[in-house]
Amino acid sequence: MRREPPLTAPRRPAQPEARRVLRAERGPGPASGSKPEPAAPGLRALRGDRPPRRRRRSFFRRGLALLLRLLPMVVTLGLMVWALQDNPLARPLVAASDQQIRASLDRALAARLPPERLVLELDEALMTNDLDRIDMLLPLADRVGLTPDPAQAEAITALREAESGFWAGAADCARCAADVADCPSLRMLGACGIPLELTPVGDLNALRRAGIALWEEQDVDEVEVTLAAIGLAATGAIVLTGGSSATVKAGATALRLGRRMGTLTSGFAADLARLTDAAMLRRLLARSGDAADSARLARANALAGDVTRVVGNTSMSDGILLLRHVDSAEDAARLARLSDVAGPETRGVIEVLGKSRTFRALLRVSDEALAAVALIWLGLGQLVASVGLWLGGRLMRPLTQGLAGRL
Repeated sequence: MRREPPLTAPRRPAQPEARRVLRAERGPGPASGSKPEPAAPGLRALRGDRPPRRRRRSFFRRGLALLLRLLPMVVTLGLMVWALQDNPLARPLVAASDQQIRASLDRALAARLPPERLVLELDEALMTNDLDRIDMLLPLADRVGLTPDPAQAEAITALREAESGFWAGAADCARCAADVADCPSLRMLGACGIPLELTPVGDLNALRRAGIALWEEQDVDEVEVTLAAIGLAATGAIVLTGGSSATVKAGATALRLGRRMGTLTSGFAADLARLTDAAMLRRLLARSGDAADSARLARANALAGDVTRVVGNTSMSDGILLLRHVDSAEDAARLARLSDVAGPETRGVIEVLGKSRTFRALLRVSDEALAAVALIWLGLGQLVASVGLWLGGRLMRPLTQGLAGRL
């Protein structure tokens, strides 16, 4: 009996043993321009491959665009913080230069003194025979390029001839010499009253009036008495100091005449009463004063120096009338600064423009304050614009996506 072989599964041919492939035996790589076959997603996830270069480049471009959009606002905010470190808005106004003050005054005069107003002002002065006001207006008119018409010029000439009569002038001069409060005009005050008052005779005359008032049991003007005493002391010290006390003498005389003529305001008179106390002067003369008395005397000397500057830049008569615009020692310093620029036209400028407008011309807005305000405005504008663009993009995105889908 024949035996059959056992049934067994056919054997597969043995796989050849794997061996390393040399680089020279490898085939050529993918052709130029052909894309390699992408790896399976699963395998790429397992291998932990990096995101595609295109996605990384898109993210970089998006961040760079955002940085460029925010860069102007960041720079503006940085400059604003740097500008506000010095607190420029605490003192936004600084002293203006002479050229800036002069330009500001010229613009204000051109606006406040048009030709029609000049005609009215001259007519009113001619009707009241106010030659002092005419002499004040004519330099201002010439400064802004205006001249009176022929009829007004002829009337002004006739008024000057009538006011320059010998007998009338002699009588007015005598009254001014006796008491400056009775002077009918500034011309007489400057010609007859002030020259006498600048001498010790004027100071002694003031002390004489105070003595008569005291004898008659009337009120004595202590401010005038103190200023007369300061004037006498300064007159005696002029020779000893080589003339440096002449400033104190001129200022004290101008203040005393202003007090006598009623041009000192109540506030300024109160400041003078505090600075020129008779008891303080007695202590200083007796060399028993303290540091407070010396400080008050220094402030009084500075005040007298400011008044002397006004008188020197204008005239004694104009300086006395300008005291009606001074309410404090600070106003006296501002008036002295104004007279340095306006010169003899100071009284006309302040009469036409007014005290407030004239003193504002002495100040200007500082460059630091202007820069800080500009940076604040620019920063707020950029912030509002950025927020508006962002909200606009958010609100318009659904509409633009819907239109793109339909197209």
